[in-house]
Amino acid sequence: MKAARVRATSPEGTPYAFPNNPAPSSAIEIQNDIPKPQISKPGELLIQVKASTVFRDNLEWNELYPPHHALLGNDFAGVVVAVHKSEQDFHIGDHVYGMAHANRGGTWAEYAIVTSEEAVRKPANLSWEEAAALPGSALTADQALFMHAGLETAAQQQPKRVLITGASGGVGMYLVQFAVAAGHHVVAATSSKERNGSFLRSIGAHEVVEYGDFGTLDEFDLVVDSVGFQVLGSCWSVVKPNGTLVSFDACSWGYIQEHKSKGISKGKEGVRALYFIAEPSRISMGRITEHVMKGNVKGHVLKTVSLDDVREAYEAVHSRGIGHGKIVVLP
Repeated sequence: MKAARVRATSPEGTPYAFPNNPAPSSAIEIQNDIPKPQISKPGELLIQVKASTVFRDNLEWNELYPPHHALLGNDFAGVVVAVHKSEQDFHIGDHVYGMAHANRGGTWAEYAIVTSEEAVRKPANLSWEEAAALPGSALTADQALFMHAGLETAAQQQPKRVLITGASGGVGMYLVQFAVAAGHHVVAATSSKERNGSFLRSIGAHEVVEYGDFGTLDEFDLVVDSVGFQVLGSCWSVVKPNGTLVSFDACSWGYIQEHKSKGISKGKEGVRALYFIAEPSRISMGRITEHVMKGNVKGHVLKTVSLDDVREAYEAVHSRGIGHGKIVVLP
């Protein structure tokens, strides 16, 4: 079958390793003779992949580098073509979508093994492309808000002031939509109100600000950062002393101790600062599917590309201002 994986070493012969020597887009190889995966244990499903997506940190997982030489890609929408003999929840022919675990990948391919914890049935009102565009970004947003930050609906707790950075990005747009749907006051932060303001207001943001406006803002109960670097550092100035700050960008790993050692978080020792990596979850996917069925959210597709063009697509997602939505890969 055709699939994408990472070349073993750089042209100089240096093995790839994140974060010191991450694989560039040029390390992505498209191969046509990779064996079709086979089910080997209970809980596994073999799917024919109809669509996957590209996102910024597809190549930032050591588990996807040789010697593991795993296949790339995490989001998926597809058709179940084989199940383990013990499988009770899924059947051949089911239309499913979800996210394969970051340490395994495999969905930039014609066929992929996923697990019953990673997959849920695809709503009929989503196309394959729209379905693939949802899981990774929406799962991250759902888990940031409701699992890690502990946000509840406004009916269960006082409405909170919530700031989302990178609000027009792949994860940010779902953070905005989910927090608004839960009844909270959401301020969307972006690098350009001119470029992204109309879009952010169209998905429910109550206010739109630029990062340079942070000095004029009242403090927030919850700040969720999807940008990292200097933007994450500036978030300490706008989170309440007893508030919560959450980040998940791969480059933000270790930020809590780093910011403490550099004095960036000084005076905000009471802030509950968190870092997490999204994991597959049928509970999260169930909530996302409910939002889809109610018309609260949908998958935003920027454009579609073939598997042969995935290198260029990976480069494109690192460019600022390419548009709103996900680049979808059609195997």
